[in-house]
Amino acid sequence: MMSFAKVTYLIALILLLGLKSSLAQVNQSQALLIEKVISQLEQSMSDIPSDVKRVAIYRLNYNKNLLSNEDLNYITARIESTFRNFGALTILSPRELEPTDELKVFGRDSTIQISNLKGRSLAESNTELLTETAAKYSIQGLIEITIQARPIEGYALTFKMIRPESQEVVWVKGLVSNPIFPKEEKDKGKLTFLSFGVETLTGSSFTIDSTTTDAEQQILSYNANLLFRQPIDLENSGYLGLKFGVNLLKGVDDSLYNATLINIGTVFHYGLGEKKESINANRLLLTLEADVRFALSKYQGSIFTVSPGLQFNFTRSISIAMYARNIISGDELREKDENKSITYNKLSYGLQYVFRF
Repeated sequence: MMSFAKVTYLIALILLLGLKSSLAQVNQSQALLIEKVISQLEQSMSDIPSDVKRVAIYRLNYNKNLLSNEDLNYITARIESTFRNFGALTILSPRELEPTDELKVFGRDSTIQISNLKGRSLAESNTELLTETAAKYSIQGLIEITIQARPIEGYALTFKMIRPESQEVVWVKGLVSNPIFPKEEKDKGKLTFLSFGVETLTGSSFTIDSTTTDAEQQILSYNANLLFRQPIDLENSGYLGLKFGVNLLKGVDDSLYNATLINIGTVFHYGLGEKKESINANRLLLTLEADVRFALSKYQGSIFTVSPGLQFNFTRSISIAMYARNIISGDELREKDENKSITYNKLSYGLQYVFRF
């Protein structure tokens, strides 16, 4: 049997090998994140001004508590080779641009000198000396680099190049290992509506036992509708939805024209003009509705209508809509038990108050 010491040694060896394997995976993961951002840098060299050939990295910002020396050495070496190979730049490292205090950190055999957030060179803090140094070495661009290590995005590198003589920023890049693209902004226009309104239409005739009365009768249609819509074109504020409602038809002078209908239909909204955030939507909407109306109570039959209109949004919750309704087919309702029917004029007009929520 194995002794306790041997068992302990074997367990420690297994744990050590597992730790080495984990560290190797972490190192590979870090290297992969660095290479992702360097790959983006390689593709970002084309818009560097063509007259800039000699550059110096005069400032490199990083947090020493988040980045190890090994990572910094690797990043600086990769940045340097990328500037040279893909940007055709000559990178200089004048002594005057080196950090001068005890917090400075140097990369391995690299012409790029690194300082942490506190380390600064004398020339960096003196504009005249910085300009003189650039002129002395014929430097055409000074580069500031900021390196950040982020939990989700990996490494974030920001580059800013300025002209020494004018301090003009001529090149800026922000690169991230794993870019987090913003989610598509959800349309802020409210999607549920409750409306109440009144519509004026005309009964063109009323028939009893095959005898038709041609005298026109004004009818008021009181309506209530519930609408659910979904965006189909966020750029232009286009919406498509369903609506359900009830219509109470009341003859102004004769109750023979009274009827009750329910309607089911589709709606299309299209924003006109720019969006107004204060009202949570476009101020003006083009509306188009198509519905089928089924008669209840003593009448039977169905009416198919199409209604173009405009809706004006006053506040985040209150709107007013005006429309014209056209009967496409089924302009007649018949009584169930008696030989009576109502025929309507095909065109009517309405006004609605709309509550959005």
